[in-house]
Amino acid sequence: REASAQSASASPSRGNAENSGKEAKGASVSPVTARDTIPPVVYTDLKAAIVHDSAIFFGIHAHDDGGVARLFVNQQPLEIRPAKHVFFNHLLTLNEGENTVLIKAVDKEGNETQLAPVKITKKTFYLLETDARYTVALLPFRTFAEEGVRSETLYSMLLKAFDEEPKRFNFVERDRAKLEEILREQKIANTERTSPDAAIRVGKIRAAEGMLFGAVEEDAKGINVTLRLVDTETTQVLVNTDIYGEDKSAENLAWLMHGLSLKMKRQYPMVQGSIIRVSGNGFHVDTGATSGVLVGMKLLTFREIKEGNVVLKEPLDTLARIAQIETETSFARISSKGNKKIEKKDLVIAK
Repeated sequence: REASAQSASASPSRGNAENSGKEAKGASVSPVTARDTIPPVVYTDLKAAIVHDSAIFFGIHAHDDGGVARLFVNQQPLEIRPAKHVFFNHLLTLNEGENTVLIKAVDKEGNETQLAPVKITKKTFYLLETDARYTVALLPFRTFAEEGVRSETLYSMLLKAFDEEPKRFNFVERDRAKLEEILREQKIANTERTSPDAAIRVGKIRAAEGMLFGAVEEDAKGINVTLRLVDTETTQVLVNTDIYGEDKSAENLAWLMHGLSLKMKRQYPMVQGSIIRVSGNGFHVDTGATSGVLVGMKLLTFREIKEGNVVLKEPLDTLARIAQIETETSFARISSKGNKKIEKKDLVIAK
């Protein structure tokens, strides 16, 4: 079927099916089995967001004791193996502007569950210079097994994925060997690599504003990679995300790392807005939770200056951090005052 003009179009998807040993639902106490009338239970990590990438990556988990037979995204059927538990990763290409994402699951008896529509808005973003982006480093992953997929492989795949445009982060250290050396010097064991404190210690040595860190867990069924972002100054964990897949081929692992990078960028987005009120030691901006603003986000400030028919964005040297968030607005507290006084209608961009 055709998707509406404002709906996102389908892209490659990859799923995992798992049968559990739970009893079939709807079983009658009589010899004749009653017809199953209970629809599947469906979960997704997809939430309304404003994004700047050309695609969005999300996971779907559908469960039905009688068996999940079909999954749909925007009325397009996904290729799955029918099972009681179906885990699915999906990459959706986005149109400029508002996109509507519809997720539906149908069980073997035809009972269906459709989740509420999710609105994803794709906006073209004014790309910041490299030194204006949030500076980070990626800590070598914690591993739970010596055999299996090499964490070094996943590390390089994830770095490559973060290099795709539009770039969200400025990596101040890309040499895994150097970071491993710092870990040894700081006597940080493999088991401590998922500790925010350990990530912060390494981040401060490398002069990174934030540190990406996580773990690789693998068994015979599949592989799970977790990824977190911690601010080295405030010690606040800003984002926590993960990804799971059964297919451990090199092609699929690269695809999963691409998806993991998109998830991280979606949860720590490039936000921009205007100052609507200056108040004491901070200011209010016209962007809030709907745009993905997070408490602790660092803001850069700019001022638009008109020169003839050209509008220039002049960087101001005032820095601020988001302190309070409302649905459509937020309040930022100034952390570093510049030479020029902040004014109403000045612009802000999340670092």
